[in-house]
Amino acid sequence: MKLGFLREWMSLLQTNNDEEEGDENDDTKTKSFTPTKRLCERDYIILDMLNSTPESVSFCITDPHQSDNPVIYISSGFTRLTGYQFDDIVGRNCRFLQGKETSPQDVKRISDALKSEKECSVNLLNYKKDGTKFVNEFYLTQLRTPNQELAYFIGIQAAVQSPE
Repeated sequence: MKLGFLREWMSLLQTNNDEEEGDENDDTKTKSFTPTKRLCERDYIILDMLNSTPESVSFCITDPHQSDNPVIYISSGFTRLTGYQFDDIVGRNCRFLQGKETSPQDVKRISDALKSEKECSVNLLNYKKDGTKFVNEFYLTQLRTPNQELAYFIGIQAAVQSPE
């Protein structure tokens, strides 16, 4: 991922997610993600950028080395966007956000990107904790070790207007 592209995308995310109303007292257990695995310098920069605005940017981090690639971290922006709290999500795979109207083609693109350790971006229909549908621009990328081995996946979400 190019850092300039990420900075531009994050500015868009911050603008879109600032429009979402959120609970100032959300119950995420952490406010920033601290990796337990050593990362390459580029990925520390990405995390620093994301951690600098965890309330505004919706993102989650998964560990592909654990069974079923569970979520290990969510930002408070993710809680605001989805309505799910830390304890609702951590330890689960993100598939639970999908529902009957989620596009199988979008799910396949994400699955293929995970298997091939590639980036992908899709407009994805998901479901909030209360069952409300929402469309988000979902961007998936990897966080890598200094040897370029896969350490984590990171998913960044921005709410978008659904076409009516």
